[in-house]
Amino acid sequence: MRRKVSTLLEEQLYLRVKLEAVRNGKQISEILGLALARYLDESDVPEGAGSVVEKTRGILKISASQLKAVVEEEDDYLGA
Repeated sequence: MRRKVSTLLEEQLYLRVKLEAVRNGKQISEILGLALARYLDESDVPEGAGSVVEKTRGILKISASQLKAVVEEEDDYLGA
């Protein structure tokens, strides 16, 4: 799915990307998309929004029994 985005570019940057698009028979949006993807890949920005669970998976280094104890303690607290 593609999404429309509005942005402002410096005039010289716009002219450069427009010239590149004409030279290669591509749309400006295609070139900007490729450049943005390359920038994000090099910056190690994770792909997709993801859920909180996905983003935090593996952060807590505890055993299953420790996790069970925390959950049971929480249940006791909420049940009181």
